[in-house]
Amino acid sequence: MKKNIPQKILHELSRLILTHTGLYFPEKKWNTLSKGIQSVISDLDTDIPQLLQSLHSSPAKEIVDALTTRLTIGETYFLRDKNFFQILQDHILRGIITHPKRRTKKIIFWSAGCASGEEPYSIAILIDQMSLVLKGWDITIIGSDINPIALDKARKGIYSHWSMRGTPEKIIKKYFTPTAKNYFEIAPHIRQMVHFHQLNLMDDNYHESLDFYEAMDIILCRNVLMYFNKQGRNSTIQKLSRLLVENGWLITGPAEAGFVNLPEFTSVRFPNALCHRKGPPRKPIENLNPIRINRRDHSTRPRIPVHSGKKPTDKKYARRITDGKVSPSPEKPKYNMYQEAVTDYKRGDYLQSVKKLLTIVSKGQNNNNSFLMKTESMILLSKAYANIGELDQAKTWCEKAIDTEKLNPELYFLLSTIFQSAGNVDASMKSLKQSIYLDPDFIMAHFTLGMLLLQKNRPVESRKSMNNALSLLEQKDTEEILPYSEGIAAGRLIETIKSMKTN
Repeated sequence: MKKNIPQKILHELSRLILTHTGLYFPEKKWNTLSKGIQSVISDLDTDIPQLLQSLHSSPAKEIVDALTTRLTIGETYFLRDKNFFQILQDHILRGIITHPKRRTKKIIFWSAGCASGEEPYSIAILIDQMSLVLKGWDITIIGSDINPIALDKARKGIYSHWSMRGTPEKIIKKYFTPTAKNYFEIAPHIRQMVHFHQLNLMDDNYHESLDFYEAMDIILCRNVLMYFNKQGRNSTIQKLSRLLVENGWLITGPAEAGFVNLPEFTSVRFPNALCHRKGPPRKPIENLNPIRINRRDHSTRPRIPVHSGKKPTDKKYARRITDGKVSPSPEKPKYNMYQEAVTDYKRGDYLQSVKKLLTIVSKGQNNNNSFLMKTESMILLSKAYANIGELDQAKTWCEKAIDTEKLNPELYFLLSTIFQSAGNVDASMKSLKQSIYLDPDFIMAHFTLGMLLLQKNRPVESRKSMNNALSLLEQKDTEEILPYSEGIAAGRLIETIKSMKTN
């Protein structure tokens, strides 16, 4: 049985880990730190005193790697946040292509903090999808992370169905080959487009770690800065800035946008996204309307009751798209009703939202690389129908969305809420079980299933589901807001479950 680590020791471990890795664990995250340290000492077959002794000197690479492996989450999936990829396609890349700043046709991406590689591979897939407008361009995609185990997985390019949960079926069929039960291998030509390196963003010499010496056009550093303290964040942003070309882009996670406050950056606001361009403000050339809000944005959930230096000496990184003739400038994105439909939905005008979404899905609107947004339109249509009480239509469109993303547990959870509102508890439980099968760590699915089992007078099964939810909740920081919980924090749900068990 694991013993609790005393707070005094956690304080010392937090200080030493910050020194050696740059990872910051304030007191509110000591629960996460404690669990990670327990795993580290098990991995290394050591104990807390020995670990502390090593950290007080110059710890071996094996120890630092074990700490970074266990203390960074690295949870991601392909095409995570399609809103960003739509912005990347329609606005950022289109701007680079139509108004190039380099003398040669070249675009260099760096995914800093790429975990197991889903993000840079998603960029490679998008580039392949855009091959008609990128003929003749050299494309370089680099991925880096501090976690060596995650990078090993990235280089192999084999992923479970969990990494595919936001990926459209036609993309899976085109770019992945099933290898074993619930595993998929990425297409060789996509894997060859990405080059991976281990790098700690607290290090000083990024060029040496990446073995790459040209300036970048687009740096993605999403959900990484949150691991650092203020000093570490500012230092990292300054170093990333030095690696960007003029008018290059720095992309952070939504919650990290406020960290970027250097004068050399101009914040550029898109609907539901804030990106950072290196350079002074400039007058917009046109009105750009990227589409899609984040699927986990609570405001669009259906309101239905639910309980540069030297250049490299070789071209090992570059991938030139040269098939066919050089294409003309890319088409401007067609006017898209989706964002208007989102706005209508947010203000409660569900009928207007339905009308616009039906136009999109029935007349083939949104067809500019529509693989990014097809499912999103169906999801919002399902939610809008649910909110006006048209549950049959809500079910139909949710099932259509599932047909396009069969591995997405969130869609089965949405379907369960529709069934529940229609009074079909058995069908709701069946959808919840499918959601849990696809994501065994889906806390709200476990909790909701437990509530429905209690409603069906099946207390033993209900208790099992509640215990599953409680076990997962105890791994969370108490202040963390749970997805699909209507804003409930982990600590509050723990209290709710425990109070139910005592009644």
